[in-house]
Amino acid sequence: MAPVDAHALAAPGRGNKEIEEWSNEVEEVTSQIRGIIDGTITDFEAFDQQLALKERAKQIRQEESQARRQKFLLNGSEGKGEGTKYKWWCKRCFVEYLIDLPEGKCTRCQQSDKLMSQEARREELMGKLEVFKEEKAKHKWRKDKWGRWKKSQALLGKSRFINYKAWEYWEPDTDSEEEGDPIVPRDNPEFLAMEADLKERKRKQSEKNLTAERCRQRGNQCMKEGDYVGAIENYEEGLEYRRDCKALWTNKALAEVKVFRWHDAIGSCNKVIEYAEIFEEGFAKSADACFKAFTRRATALRGLHKWEDALNDLEDALTIFPKNKEAQDLLEKTKLACQQARNGETCEDRRQEEEDGPVRVEIEESDESEAEGPEAESIDAPPDSLGQLSKSEFGQLLKSLESAAERSVFCARPGEFSGQTKPKADQWVGRKIDLKVDEVAQPSRLDGVLKDIERSCILWKKRRPNADGRRAMQDDEPESKDADAFVELVVPRALSVLLALADNDHHCSLTAPALRHVWPMLLVEDWRYQILSLLHEWSSRSITVRSMAEFASRYPEHVQLLIDIVASERKEDALPPGFEDSAKKMADKLGLGADLAVAEVRKALLRKSPVELAILGLGNLCSQGASLSHFKDQISGYVAPMVAALRRHLRPMDWRCGAAAGALCNLLRLGKAAAEEVEKCSELLLTALREEAKPEVMASLKAMQGADCGVQLATSRLLGALVNLVVVQPGALVGLQQMGALEVAAGLIDPEAYSPSASSSAPESEALVVSTRACLLSAKLVATSPDLSAELETGILRHVQQILEKVTFSTESLETVDPPVRLLVTLVTKIPGAVDRFLSSSFPLAKLSELLQALLPGTHLAPEDEAGTASRLRGNLSLLFGVLSEQQAAGAVPDLDLSPQVAIFVEMLRRERGAAQHNLGVCVTKLAQNPRYRDQVRELNGLESLHQIQLPKVNAQKEKERKMHRLETSAEDRRREILRRRA
Repeated sequence: MAPVDAHALAAPGRGNKEIEEWSNEVEEVTSQIRGIIDGTITDFEAFDQQLALKERAKQIRQEESQARRQKFLLNGSEGKGEGTKYKWWCKRCFVEYLIDLPEGKCTRCQQSDKLMSQEARREELMGKLEVFKEEKAKHKWRKDKWGRWKKSQALLGKSRFINYKAWEYWEPDTDSEEEGDPIVPRDNPEFLAMEADLKERKRKQSEKNLTAERCRQRGNQCMKEGDYVGAIENYEEGLEYRRDCKALWTNKALAEVKVFRWHDAIGSCNKVIEYAEIFEEGFAKSADACFKAFTRRATALRGLHKWEDALNDLEDALTIFPKNKEAQDLLEKTKLACQQARNGETCEDRRQEEEDGPVRVEIEESDESEAEGPEAESIDAPPDSLGQLSKSEFGQLLKSLESAAERSVFCARPGEFSGQTKPKADQWVGRKIDLKVDEVAQPSRLDGVLKDIERSCILWKKRRPNADGRRAMQDDEPESKDADAFVELVVPRALSVLLALADNDHHCSLTAPALRHVWPMLLVEDWRYQILSLLHEWSSRSITVRSMAEFASRYPEHVQLLIDIVASERKEDALPPGFEDSAKKMADKLGLGADLAVAEVRKALLRKSPVELAILGLGNLCSQGASLSHFKDQISGYVAPMVAALRRHLRPMDWRCGAAAGALCNLLRLGKAAAEEVEKCSELLLTALREEAKPEVMASLKAMQGADCGVQLATSRLLGALVNLVVVQPGALVGLQQMGALEVAAGLIDPEAYSPSASSSAPESEALVVSTRACLLSAKLVATSPDLSAELETGILRHVQQILEKVTFSTESLETVDPPVRLLVTLVTKIPGAVDRFLSSSFPLAKLSELLQALLPGTHLAPEDEAGTASRLRGNLSLLFGVLSEQQAAGAVPDLDLSPQVAIFVEMLRRERGAAQHNLGVCVTKLAQNPRYRDQVRELNGLESLHQIQLPKVNAQKEKERKMHRLETSAEDRRREILRRRA
């Protein structure tokens, strides 16, 4: 090799490839020079062309290399942004870039929102590192707590049973269970075996989780079907596979509450609360599960009369979800129960002090005749049974139960009021996670009555023939006579006691366990009225009516008993009990004076007949059962006979008409099928309403109502049934229009009922309810009316004008103002030409402006206030003023000035939510289209606000379209979406 070659090879800064290329080039030039000298190269033109081609090829290679490098720099290289040899990193594409990108966008996804500089990426990673350090510290703390807890359990001694509690609270040594598949060295038999073992364990755990989830779903299905025992079994089976699933524990507790297993429910809730407080450091992480655990444990504690503990649990639940309505209502009822328990304990202590004092002995002569009769006969009854009381003793018991204090004593269990205060925050170990409730040592006297009614029901069923005509206890058996005597004596007494206790909400709720024993005995004629009265009291209170709905969903055949009474034509069912005797007494006293006779009639009419009690019970039952899906499924087969029985009483001037209409109104809540059946009664409802709407009839009914003769107006309930019907079944509007329902409803709008000088007496409040419902029905009818007579339209406008002039706008009056405003807006916006006639009339727009000012919200509305009365009024008024602005822009009403309302509507637009905000957006848009208010809307930034409000909706729509596009084009995304929906 020439010396230059050696220098070239020794030249610093050159790579091996470059040195080799340069060496080859030197050799080629040397050979060419030698060829010229030797004369082997004679065609110099071809030689020059060859050199030019080689030079051009070299340039092309350099250009291609530079282009590849430029493309490499623009496309970047895949990486996680963990090093420092890059300038920019795309978090979406996981690509690192060495140069500044054009337009500051990732060249792969053409987006800039996920592009991060190297410094920003490093700060993010360091932040994650700090979070990881904190998690490791927390994990170490929990592991230490696990070790200490395990040592404490070891002190209790060993057991031959499996310690499932250790499974529930075990903390792993590392976070390996939360990591993905392990990465192990390849081709190492030991690590491959370990990897296979880990994957097998993970597969088995996944199968267990899947099995537990299937058990949970089967349990939920049993809950929907009312099979609570089956649900408990499924949940317990799921817990065998996954003990740490909170949903299984809380659902199991709910099922146990349904079947009155109070202690089991408390134990199930304890598991969730204990797990959350020890291993999740509070209730925030599993807020929903902990809230359910507290409320369901409180329900179980209420069942055991542990009012203080239940109160503490409900307060803890409300710290998790402060605005939960059901928990708030239950808290108020529990506070009342605590107060009743205190009162009962105080009365019992006072009575004990009186008994411990000096006793004055009085000698009374016994009445021998008192001991005679069936009550004095010896019957087989427990010592605390009502059957052990004599007739006089039972009479004294009923008389004492007229006092609220005596009722509290009668229902109180000794020691149920602990008097404990709410534990402090650092005392959670004792009460929240280790709450234990002992069995009831000393039952209350009410518990004795409940046992009596349960025993009586069992004996009555044994003595009653079944479908085959056989009896479980025949007449020739020795126990049959005692059973008949016990049932005959105890059942009327127990029903009388339960009715006396039903006068109070709290005491009535304590009698709810007797429901399942009392309702079947409705077949007995002698006890029917007492049982109907008791069912009516139970159905009138929130806690007990829910128990009735749940019982009816499990045993729907009992609903047929009420339907049979409603459809009965017997005189005994149609008239109040003892009415004929009262009529005879009235005839006897007619000669002594008319006042005495009228008083006797009034006394007889004030008592409800069995038919009325059955109708009221059915209505209340349907109202509560509408929230229970299983109830609606089970009751669907009874809807048609129920409607057929109720329509018999939809007669004008019938005192049962109002009760039947109210029951139909509640029946409509059961869904579409019920609405189709009730629609068949629309003509009867309207006929009765038209008859009662006559001035002379209404005056006569009001006079009878004022005389306190037990007569109740049915107008409001007839209107309520029609309003609910057209809401659930809009197709009924056509038939009502043809029958002239609008004229009847519009005639019932009474502006005088809105007068602020009117007192809150019953007749005038009834008039307000009638007028309000008439406005609601008229609005529905006007919205679908093809044409409206000028007289009727003028009358409606005049009534609404008079109402608005009488009402003083305030927060309390919004419910009253809403129906007339809704009727006005519907009339103006739906009827062709109505807006012109409205503008030409003398309607006081200043009153509407005053209402609009009163509706301006002080702050942005919360989600729970979205569909409130104030929101509806804002939405309706925005539609009205939007139409007025549109008419003015078209050249009508040039004197109308809406500029004071522009700022109000813009501010409402910013603070409202949902459908009302949409209507306000339409109104602001129409105001901006009006040249008179366009500049004002712009100055208030109304259009910018409207754009900001609509932007999330537009983006959400675009995101939905992109998602649908991905699902249509990507098999992987489609499979993932199917799995998500199945889960």
